[in-house]
Amino acid sequence: MSDILYERRGAVAWITINRPQASNTLSPAAFVALADAWQEVRDDAQVRVAVLTGAGDRDFCCGGDLSGLIPLWSGARQPQNAIEERLLADHAIADKMLLKGEPLYKPVVAAVNGRALGGGCELLQATDVRIAASHAQFGLPEPKVGIVPGGGSMVRLARQLPYAHAMRLLLTGEPIDATTALAWGLVSEVLAPHELGARAEAVAARIAANAPLALAAIKRTVLESHTEAWNAAFTREAQESARVMMSRDAREGPRAFREKREPLFTGE
Repeated sequence: MSDILYERRGAVAWITINRPQASNTLSPAAFVALADAWQEVRDDAQVRVAVLTGAGDRDFCCGGDLSGLIPLWSGARQPQNAIEERLLADHAIADKMLLKGEPLYKPVVAAVNGRALGGGCELLQATDVRIAASHAQFGLPEPKVGIVPGGGSMVRLARQLPYAHAMRLLLTGEPIDATTALAWGLVSEVLAPHELGARAEAVAARIAANAPLALAAIKRTVLESHTEAWNAAFTREAQESARVMMSRDAREGPRAFREKREPLFTGE
């Protein structure tokens, strides 16, 4: 059974971290497969949104499987297969897996079915809409063991949360519960565990029904203008707006509204 499951349901790609017996930690194979899954989302024109979740009902992702990764990266053991050889040969795979390398401008919904700790919490920060089960937990325990959360959290978290909340997570290493995560803005909503899958599916379907060029332009502008000066950011926004306004989809939306029907967006 693959450590990462990939399934396309219409315009939605479902990506599942599939190691429930190991707290959905990321093995060497999972690093490579998840990096490949994001690339498949980019390349497949039929995919308009992705949903990321974990298998089971206990863990979303509890970071990297250090027992498998550290010996491999340190040279304590040799790669056992082509996947491990690829992970060693391509040092950018970790960045690709965490969406730190090439940006992904298609929306990503996280269905947080349990604990999101360490690298799992860092992976969460690469998503856009985050729906959590009520028993989910979120934390970055790295400083407790003498290391840092270097998978994006030291850059992303203080841009996504108020400074004091971000620094509490980063500096204490203590986890927070789903209610606190919602209050801080780390997640979008919290609901009962049995409602999570259906809600994530509904949100993804609502996003996928929108115009794909508009979705990409919105996400691209938000990500790329975030640290720009106001004038540069507004210029970027105007450029993206103009590009979308020239599309066929921009004409289809008002036409469908006048004709009282659902729009048929093609991404053109």
